[in-house]
Formats: sequence, C-alpha cells, structure tokens
Amino acid sequence: MTLPPIHREILVDAPPGVAFALFTSKIGDWWPLDGLSVFGAGATVAFEDGALVERSPDGQAAEWGQVTSWLPPGEFSMTWHPGRDTLAASQVTVTFRAAGDQTLVVLEHAGWDVFADPAAARAEYEHGWPEVLRLYQAAVAPARREPGASAPQSPPEITSHAGNVSSPETMSPAEAARAPASGADGAGQDGDGDGGEATWVALEHRAGPAASPDVSLFAQPQFRDHIDFLQRMAGQGYLIAAGPLPSEPGAGMAILRLPGAGRLAEATRLATEEDASVVAGFFTVTVRPWQVMLTGSALDG
Repeated sequence: MTLPPIHREILVDAPPGVAFALFTSKIGDWWPLDGLSVFGAGATVAFEDGALVERSPDGQAAEWGQVTSWLPPGEFSMTWHPGRDTLAASQVTVTFRAAGDQTLVVLEHAGWDVFADPAAARAEYEHGWPEVLRLYQAAVAPARREPGASAPQSPPEITSHAGNVSSPETMSPAEAARAPASGADGAGQDGDGDGGEATWVALEHRAGPAASPDVSLFAQPQFRDHIDFLQRMAGQGYLIAAGPLPSEPGAGMAILRLPGAGRLAEATRLATEEDASVVAGFFTVTVRPWQVMLTGSALDG
C-alpha cells in the first residue's frame, strides 16, 4: 500500500515574502546540520545552481535535491535525496500563505516507494521534520526585524529551472486544493478573540464494513490506526477534542481546527486519506464544516 505524504504546518510571525526568503536563501543559518546532514558538524548547506547542496569543511559536496518549481513567495518544490542516489529521490513541497499578519507554512513530503523500507523511512522523517520546522520557526522572528528581508523572485541559483515553474493554469489538483479559496467553504473567523481565521470541521465516525460486529470496536486491532491518526492531528495542533458518542454505539466524533480560512478540502483529505482505519473501511467518516462563532476564550474576554 502506498504510504501517505507527511504533512506538517506551522504559523510563523512574518509575511510570506520574509518567510519564503528565510526558508530558501537563509536555510544554512538555521538548519540543524549537526544532527540532520550528510557531513555533520561544521558543514554548510545552500541552494546552488538549482540544487540544495551540503558542503563539508574539507570541500566535499553532497546534493540534497533539485528544485523543480519556484513560485516566490508562495511555493517551491524539489526532489529530495540527502545522502542517496538522485534516482532514489522523494519529493518535498513547501508552501507559504498569508494568515493575517503571519504566514502559514505547509511542508509535504511524498514519494516513499523509492525507499527499500518505505515505512521505516517515513517514520524517521516523521521525527525529523518537526525539529527542522521548530528551528525554522524560531529563526523567523528575529529575521523579520532585519531590514531588506524579502523573497528572492528569480535567484541565479534557481533560474536554470524556470521552465519547470507551474502557473495557475497548470496547477495539479493537489496544488489547487492548497490554493486560497475565494468563498467561505465552512471557514471563517474562529471567534477566539485573536482575530485569526481558521477552518473548523466535525468528523463523525461510524463502524464501517470492515469492522467486526461481534467484537467491541475498541478491542479490534484497526482501532489503533484511528488512535494513531488522532495523535498525528494532535501533534500538528489540529485536534481540539475527540471521543465516542454514548447515545450511538460504534459512533464517535472529532473536532479539528486548521489555521487559515478556506481549508475544507485539506481537512477532508486528512480525514479520508490519512486515517488508515477509514482507508481500510474499519470506520466511515462524514466531514461536516462547522462555522464557529464563539469559543470559551472569547467568553472569558
């Protein structure tokens, strides 16, 4: 079975142009090279002639990947193969979208079939990417205060890949789903008093055709997949609450809040594609957009 992409997102305290520039032209300032690199401590990493290249203190070079799309300040994509052959490359895409006076940064890592052990490789990156993004997030705030930080529109090291840049007319369905929506498809002001926008959904889960009617759902091994999904949503900061519905045996509900308006398509993808228990038919899921007008924090204010 093809493994789903890793999907991580964070909010950073800077506009998209600054956030994009820091992730790309300043990547060597904050990337944890001591622990997540080919050569280790003392190495450097930077984009060079359309590739992300690490260099050791004694001059050795290791290519991490080739840029395949460059859309400042909104998105870039690249192949990904640190320490591996270029023919065994996965794919990484990072998008930057304004969210009030902040930027929502979304990283997606896909293409696990190129690894000898796809599950083990994905699990390793599940631990690595959060640390990378944490350090990037910490580096954004001071960079925002420095003058002259703006997204490189066509840096020399990327121009050799200009022919691979996607336009709005050639967006893939996945790219279109990530693009800002023009309408209010179940999202709006989240009412938490900070003026930020969010997409809220209620996920209604019920026993699916693959669930045994003779055994408690909680005792069946597929239920572990559902717990794993909820834990991932909690780890990404999306999960607000989850639990069974006592009035309906076999049914439960989870509430997700995704930063930024117009993200119903992404919430639906998470609920239907990243929960292995749903993919396997152990649970069915109904995704209900929720227009939240008031929360407890607003009442406290």
